[in-house]
Amino acid sequence: MADLDLNKLYNDMIDINDRITKLPVFPSLGWVWTFDILRDIFDNTDTGYDEAIREGVTLQQIFNKFYEDIDKLDMNMDQGGEILEETIRDWMRDNDFIVALDEDGWLDD
Repeated sequence: MADLDLNKLYNDMIDINDRITKLPVFPSLGWVWTFDILRDIFDNTDTGYDEAIREGVTLQQIFNKFYEDIDKLDMNMDQGGEILEETIRDWMRDNDFIVALDEDGWLDD
């Protein structure tokens, strides 16, 4: 960390904070956190699980449905990352965004 430019890091953090506080959703940091979880699951579903994102589904489609359903999920930042990820992953399964793989590694029909 000795090579870290603290001035640049500080300015980047100010910029990120300013951008987050201007998001039109509340709590904005909660939305950023849950979106990060959604995106991580979307980008990395094939690691450690016998499931994958259903073919043809986009992150935008998942986000749009998540936005519609957020109040039903009763999530808050006090739950912690592990519980939030489990809740989101279960929600993605329930909405057929994540589907099980066959024993041969192919997506189920």
